[in-house]
Amino acid sequence: MKIESPQEELPLLDLFTRLREAGLPLGIDEYRLVLTALQKGFGTADQEALAELCRTLWVKSQDEEHLFNYHFQQVTTPVKLSVTKQEDKTTISPSPTQETIESESNYSSEPPNTTPATVAVSSELMEVQDEMQVAEAVHITTQSNEEITVNRFTQTDEYFPVTRRQMKQSWRHLRRMVRQGLLTELDIEATIEQVVRQGVLLKPVLMPSRVNRTELLLLIDHKGSMVPFHALSQRLAETALRGGRLGKASIYYFHNCPTKYLYHDQTRQKAEPVADFLAQLRPERSAVLIFSDGGAARGGFSLERLELTQKFLEQLKQRSRYIAWLNPMATDRWFGTTAGEIACLVPMFEVSRQGFDGAIDVLRGRGINAQLR
Repeated sequence: MKIESPQEELPLLDLFTRLREAGLPLGIDEYRLVLTALQKGFGTADQEALAELCRTLWVKSQDEEHLFNYHFQQVTTPVKLSVTKQEDKTTISPSPTQETIESESNYSSEPPNTTPATVAVSSELMEVQDEMQVAEAVHITTQSNEEITVNRFTQTDEYFPVTRRQMKQSWRHLRRMVRQGLLTELDIEATIEQVVRQGVLLKPVLMPSRVNRTELLLLIDHKGSMVPFHALSQRLAETALRGGRLGKASIYYFHNCPTKYLYHDQTRQKAEPVADFLAQLRPERSAVLIFSDGGAARGGFSLERLELTQKFLEQLKQRSRYIAWLNPMATDRWFGTTAGEIACLVPMFEVSRQGFDGAIDVLRGRGINAQLR
């Protein structure tokens, strides 16, 4: 569906400008994100749907929500949005009266070949729309308003709380160095000792080079409430595999909690039994990082999910000493949710530079007891 100049027909640009002037950390990426969502059919049902879409993608706190509500009321009128079809071009425009909406029957159950455009809200679309509501969890960190003004409109994909470069730098701290392989490096101390003992240098003493023996296993929660964080999880996997300089890195996927299987692909076609996964772990080398919201994105508590997660973590702790949990939701969103209880079972960190470094420290064997709650 193509949207014709939505910034002119909808009050988005005016609203966007007002919110920026009010201090919300919004940039061109956030503005384009709303336009993309509109193109995919989100927020087109009525005025409240549009408000909810913008609120979900732009608002990160209660204070910002109050500002948003005020400015949204200032730039909009209590009208609904209708979708009309003219010459194979679909536009979004405000309809002045309820009678117009009823006459156009945009959201009726008429067949697709009738003149009014039909919006078929399938259960799958409703599910995706539900997942969009947790997109506010992306914790964007900024230094100052001046820095936002300078850098916000720069064309870049580094909009995550932790940049690609920072991820690579942190992964490289995850080292467990051992000497292994052919004798290729000069052992200076041993060579000097041999010279002192024999009185002459017959041949230098060599030793194996040092290699990183860390085996990282990255477990990524996929689908469901993690949909808004798929790009972030992909970035984690990419930097771990290609830029982490780890001894070995393996990526696994699951949904909500690993129960019987883990998967080697996002489509969950290549399954591996959890028992086989656990059997391959080496307590002295294996470091397990779990990336999941733990139920915090929806803000609810699930006893079943907690019990399943607790069971899996108990099995995991028997095979690995280095386990950490990375949560895309901000720390203050964990309270009262399943994630808050899981944080008592395993060191959990939010996705920020400090949080990511904290998780790496735990995987290195530092501060494990201090991080457990």
